[in-house]
Amino acid sequence: MNFLRVLGYRLLGYNLRGSRIGFGTILAVSEATLEACRIGFFNLFIGPMSITLGKGAAIGNANIFSCGFWTTRKENATLNYRRSLVVETDALVTSNHYFDLAGSFYLGARSWIAGIGSQFWTHGAGVLDRDIRIGEDCYLGSAVRFAPGSSLGDHVIVAMGSVVAKKFDESFALIGGVPAAVLKTDYDWRKTEQAAL
Repeated sequence: MNFLRVLGYRLLGYNLRGSRIGFGTILAVSEATLEACRIGFFNLFIGPMSITLGKGAAIGNANIFSCGFWTTRKENATLNYRRSLVVETDALVTSNHYFDLAGSFYLGARSWIAGIGSQFWTHGAGVLDRDIRIGEDCYLGSAVRFAPGSSLGDHVIVAMGSVVAKKFDESFALIGGVPAAVLKTDYDWRKTEQAAL
């Protein structure tokens, strides 16, 4: 059945190589490039946007990636809505998260959006700096919220339930709170996790 789903999407002009697309997942976007990645069940990718999933990237189940057609209206032409999703090599999005893709969303290599119920917003009233960027080797706990224009450096862990509302340039940091702030620096969450085992 995966073969038929992939074949159908190729007929629509999407670039799919060695990828698996789960039952009930809908790709209704302007452009899609999927390279040796996996998408689980009942995901929704909808709107006038481009999506790029790198080699080894994985999307769990029941996520929503949405871009409103209002972003393409003539009166919005000068507002630079980028309308894109990039998930780099070996990155992971688990299940039941929401991504507003009026702007661009970038998830760096080997980063995880873990747990459930996180939201990522790339538009709002009067917002011009709207793109969200998450660096490499980051880990985002459950139910985090990212405001338009927010970003993370590399090797950052974001505590569960945090609201990230600005750019964080720090790498190797623990970030948390409402609004989120740097709680620890020189913090390697991967080594800390291994020490706990």
